Amino acid sequence: MASGGVTDDLVKKFEEFVSLSAAGKTLSAAEKKQMNSKACGKLVKDCLKSYKNAPTIADASVFPKYKEKGKQYMACTKENIDNFLSDLAHKYQCQELKKSEKELTRDDPKVQECKKKMSDDILKSKADVKVVAQSKTGNVGGLTDTSKYTGAHKERFDESGKGKGADGRTDKAENTGYVGNYKGQGTFDKKK
Repeated sequence: MASGGVTDDLVKKFEEFVSLSAAGKTLSAAEKKQMNSKACGKLVKDCLKSYKNAPTIADASVFPKYKEKGKQYMACTKENIDNFLSDLAHKYQCQELKKSEKELTRDDPKVQECKKKMSDDILKSKADVKVVAQSKTGNVGGLTDTSKYTGAHKERFDESGKGKGADGRTDKAENTGYVGNYKGQGTFDKKK
C-alpha cells in the first residue's frame, strides 16, 4: 500500500515522540524509528485531543496490529504510519457514526477526511512536557542549601554541597579487634 499523504515531517513527529518516551536515554538512529506503545499513547493523547476515544482505540486495536511480530514496537516508516492513521481514522469514524467496519470502508470520504485532519493535528501540535518549577513557598530553598545543615546532617555533604551517599549516612565499624572506647590503638607495644 502506498504511503499516501505521509510526509517526512510527519515521520519526524512520530520519531520525536519516540525520543520523548525514552526518558532521558540516548537513542541510536535505529531506535528512534521504533515506536513503542508508551510513545504511541503519548502521541495520540497529546496531538489528537479532540478525538475523545482515539487513545483507547489506538492502544487496544490499532497499535498491536502494526507492531513488528515478536517485538514491542512499530517501525516508523511512511507505509506503517499511513496504515496506522488510516486504521485509526477508520475505527474512530465507525465508533462515531455507529457503523460496523464492513459498512464503512477505509476509502470512505469521511474516513479519508478524518485521517487528513488527524495528520494535520499531529503536525501542528507539540508534546505536552510538564516542567516542574521550584516552589516559591515553604522552605524548599532552605532544604536544598547544604550550608545551613548542622550536626550529623552536615556530614552528609561535601564542601561543594554534593551528597556523600552512604558514607555520609552511616558509621562504619572498623572491626580491628579493639573495643570501641580504646583510644590508644596501635600504641600498646610502643615504648614511652
